[in-house]
Amino acid sequence: MHVKLSAAYRLSAQYPDYADVHPFHDALLAANPEGLLWGTDWPHPSIAAAAMPDDGHLLDLFADWTPDEGVRRRVLVDTPMRLFGG
Repeated sequence: MHVKLSAAYRLSAQYPDYADVHPFHDALLAANPEGLLWGTDWPHPSIAAAAMPDDGHLLDLFADWTPDEGVRRRVLVDTPMRLFGG
């Protein structure tokens, strides 16, 4: 099974750092890092302008929440390559 790590802003009440979603992110990483991908979900439809996420900040949060470089590479490069080719 594959899961896209994205849209923390849709699950969180703690804009803009979404700290309440961080444990969910950690649980997904612990359960199946080989089955995860990351994406921004741009253009963020149906999000109020006051809560519109910054895609650069979302990537920074992903990096902060995923400190292991090997796991980051798996999520950002290896799994998408395996699924979609390249």
